[in-house]
Amino acid sequence: MRTQIIPAQITTVEDRIAGNFSLTQILILLAPVFFATIVFVVLPPTMILTWVKVVLIFTFGIISTTLAIRVKGKLVVHWIVILLKYNIRPKYYVFNKNDVSYRDLAITVKEKNEVSKVDKAQNSSDELKPSISIPMLIQLEELIHNKDFDVRFRTDKKGGLNVAFEKITK
Repeated sequence: MRTQIIPAQITTVEDRIAGNFSLTQILILLAPVFFATIVFVVLPPTMILTWVKVVLIFTFGIISTTLAIRVKGKLVVHWIVILLKYNIRPKYYVFNKNDVSYRDLAITVKEKNEVSKVDKAQNSSDELKPSISIPMLIQLEELIHNKDFDVRFRTDKKGGLNVAFEKITK
């Protein structure tokens, strides 16, 4: 099967639907019609034409027709989007190749209140941790290395981890 590479100039051409209008232009020009219908039906007094509704419809129509105009081959909407993206972008890019581990950090002396708050926070987190003594750790290590016992890890539905030592029976 033969393949053909299509140049980028051909794929970027906008399709013209009616006359010299593209699909985006037609949708922008049809937007005031839908807006006028919604304003006519929703705003009070409903289904009655008032001067407030006429002004709203007329201003939205003028705005949408100006957005559908082409300037240098691009729609005004596209120009506005380009300008907004340019103005919203960050103005300065700060690059720092140093990691925290290589920096000289100036440690300031903390006030007593701040230190006590930190100590209280550490104490509350220490209360949640189980305290294991060194003899218990030695027994645990002996159980792990013992060939007569098998270590099983099970998870429950809530994400907890249960560790069980089971004796191997032959």
